[in-house]
Amino acid sequence: MDTQSVIVEFITKYANELYTGISCLFVILLYGYIYHLYSSQAKGERDYEKYADLALKDNLSDALIESRETKK
Repeated sequence: MDTQSVIVEFITKYANELYTGISCLFVILLYGYIYHLYSSQAKGERDYEKYADLALKDNLSDALIESRETKK
């Protein structure tokens, strides 16, 4: 048996377990990202409400959301 057929056999044999495991991993990553967004908003590191207005205020003459810092 070659490597590809072994991998295909493994995936078909454990498809339900793999699907459940990968789904749980994505749920954990999603909730971790949401926690990161809320905690950085609460700490005052970022103000994500400013970014919510970006779609409404997208003209060239509108004020910047954040000023750009130039690196020296």
